[in-house]
Amino acid sequence: MEQQHQIEYGNSIIRFSLSYSRRKTLGINVYPDSSVNVVAPENATLQKILHKVEKRGRWIQKQIRKFTEIHKPTKSLEYVSGETFYYLGRQYRLKILIDKPEIKLVGKYFRLSIDKKENKQKAKRLLDGWYKKHAEDKLHERFEKYRYIIEREKIKFNSLIIMRMEKRWGSCTSRGNVVLNTNLVKVPVDCIDYVIIHEICHLKYLNHSAKFYNTLRKYLPDWERKKKRLEQF
Repeated sequence: MEQQHQIEYGNSIIRFSLSYSRRKTLGINVYPDSSVNVVAPENATLQKILHKVEKRGRWIQKQIRKFTEIHKPTKSLEYVSGETFYYLGRQYRLKILIDKPEIKLVGKYFRLSIDKKENKQKAKRLLDGWYKKHAEDKLHERFEKYRYIIEREKIKFNSLIIMRMEKRWGSCTSRGNVVLNTNLVKVPVDCIDYVIIHEICHLKYLNHSAKFYNTLRKYLPDWERKKKRLEQF
C-alpha cells in the first residue's frame, strides 16, 4: 500500500508516494506527470527515507523541470518564395529577391533580398536575425507587463534570457532565470503571455502541483485556452 509524504526542499515542496519492497536500496522515480515515487527497503525507517529523498532533492527537481518545460514542435523550412512564416500569430509569405542582402516586413510579405536565391543558409541567417531583434524587444516588453507577479508572490528572480531553442518555448532554472525562445515572437501575444506567466509561476513551484496551477489560474484564468492555441504553432 502506497503512503503519501512530502519534504521541504529550498522554497518548494517535493511530494512523493512511498511503498516498500524486498529491495536492498532506496529507489526514486520521476514520471512525465511530475509525480515522484519512492520504493524503500522493508526495514527502512521513515526518518532515513525522508533524509535520502532530501539528499536527492536537486536531482528530483531537475527531472521535474524536464517534464514541466513548455515544448514546441519542430518544423523543417525550405526558405523559398511562397513559404509561410509567422510574426505575432499572423501569416506572412516569403518573397525572395535578388538584391543587396536585407529583410523587411512589407504588407503581407517578408521581402528578403539576397545575392542568390539558392543561398538558403544566408536566407535563414537573415530571417533568424530579424526574428532575434524583434524578439528581444517584444519579449522584454511582455515580460515587464507581468513583473508585478514576481513582486507580489515574493518570487526569487535573477534574469530574463532570450535565446533560440529547438524544442522548447520556455523554461526556468533553480537560480531564478526565465528562459524564452526567440521563436515565441512568431506566436500570438496572448500565447507569449501564457508562456511568460507559466514560467514565472514555475520559479515559485518547480513542479505541476496544485499550488502551481492555483497560482497560474490566479493570474491567467483562461490559461488552458491559450495553451491549446499555442499548440497550434
